[in-house]
Amino acid sequence: MTHATLVSFSMFALMAAITPGPNNIMLAASGATFGFRRTLPHIIGICFGFGCLVIAGGLGLGHFLEAFPQIFLLLKVIALLFLLYLVWKVGTASSPKLSINSRPMHFHTAALFQWVNPKGVTVVISAIAAYLETSYSIWQALPMMVTIFVLVTAIGTCLWALIGSAISNFLSKTHYRIAFNLTMAFALFISMLPAILSI
Repeated sequence: MTHATLVSFSMFALMAAITPGPNNIMLAASGATFGFRRTLPHIIGICFGFGCLVIAGGLGLGHFLEAFPQIFLLLKVIALLFLLYLVWKVGTASSPKLSINSRPMHFHTAALFQWVNPKGVTVVISAIAAYLETSYSIWQALPMMVTIFVLVTAIGTCLWALIGSAISNFLSKTHYRIAFNLTMAFALFISMLPAILSI
């Protein structure tokens, strides 16, 4: 990977990591509801799961999904159903102080979600196709791509969780919390529209 390609890829990865998407919207809601510390397993799960997805993409997942588009369609439908469930969970979330059953997303759930996250899968396949100069450069470029993706994902996820955590006191009032939850649920649904419309 040339220096120019590396810079270009790093900018692409950073923009993909910090722009709104299912992960970041859920993290803002989790940070607001549970605080940054309790959201850390969710953040670590995203970084781990996404790193594994990048490795799989580099080793041929993209080619496999292109060869078997029906499997990609099945994954997309599963992802969208799960995201609709998350839209409902985010939109109806109560304060953890009011509900003893409230808890943030677990590490393993967040990690597994990356494999059906439409934005994540699209970003990985696009990056592999666009930034690998040749098929022979995979072993040199893939470790660098994984490292950069995980680093910028950690930055983006922490930023969104911190934003949510920073406004948690403001959301202690019920009507503000309901408005925030509904806004986050709506934003999460909007982030799904490109994937829904492409089915």
